[in-house]
Amino acid sequence: MELEYFWTDCPDGSHVAVNYTVREGRISGSVRHWSKDSKVNVGRSFTVPAGELEKDAHGAPVLVLDGICAAPLRVPIDAASVRRAQAEDAA
Repeated sequence: MELEYFWTDCPDGSHVAVNYTVREGRISGSVRHWSKDSKVNVGRSFTVPAGELEKDAHGAPVLVLDGICAAPLRVPIDAASVRRAQAEDAA
């Protein structure tokens, strides 16, 4: 199991870090949100079944997390990792 990282900024200038693993048919991890001045740091965990991932315009899996930035945060997920996780879950 490999821990993946995704870093981005919200349109308001605040910062976001998403750490996650893809295994056993799900994507699990945590998201941390820092204020623009980095004084406020809020985090929460998440678990999403692989079958509930959205797809981007090219059909690649995307994890969508609401309530972090003004618009939903879209995290690209490696398609091969999702297929392996779904196979693990089916075994």
